[in-house]
Amino acid sequence: MLHDIGVVPTREPFQKLTNQGLILGPDGNKMSKSKGNVINPDDIVKEFGADVLRTYILSMADFKDPAPWDTRAMVGMQRFLERAEALFSDAPRLAKDEMKSMKLLHKTIKKVGEDLQAFKFNTAISALIILVNEGLPTDTEFQTEWRTAFVLMLHPFAPHLGEELWSQLGHTSSIYRAPWPEFDSFMTVDDEVTIAIQVNGKLRGTKEFLN
Repeated sequence: MLHDIGVVPTREPFQKLTNQGLILGPDGNKMSKSKGNVINPDDIVKEFGADVLRTYILSMADFKDPAPWDTRAMVGMQRFLERAEALFSDAPRLAKDEMKSMKLLHKTIKKVGEDLQAFKFNTAISALIILVNEGLPTDTEFQTEWRTAFVLMLHPFAPHLGEELWSQLGHTSSIYRAPWPEFDSFMTVDDEVTIAIQVNGKLRGTKEFLN
């Protein structure tokens, strides 16, 4: 109809359709009341919160692939968000190597941005988990940059926590109005590269080289 009245130039409303995979029951079968394997999302929200549920679902598998429900993995996602929130406390976990922490931040900004565009939500969340496990840089100025970029990346997956942490950073407007963080291409380049050494097509070892 929009094409017929001259509002849009194409007959189809979308250039590409991506279908999401089914969330299966814990037994690996399609959820069904008759099979007794249905998970009630309201119960999960009451126990874990909406952010944990949302982040867990997005991390289960590739967007287009089916995946079975696993409550144990839900607990792991809850712990991830708790560790993320703890990095905004007065006594956060600090990284052992400040430069490594900052370089990982910029690599993560690049990866999460690309993964979101490609509907690779599960690998984007994995990258955020790795970043949180690395810890904050020790310099307070770097900490502000790190926290700001991190919460902007976390927000699409855990919007309630993201909004709360954004407020803790001193912002009075909603995080929805904030632009996506930018990465420094120089900071995404590894200081060292690993080169595989092969003889007659067989791997004989590896060698580290400064980049």
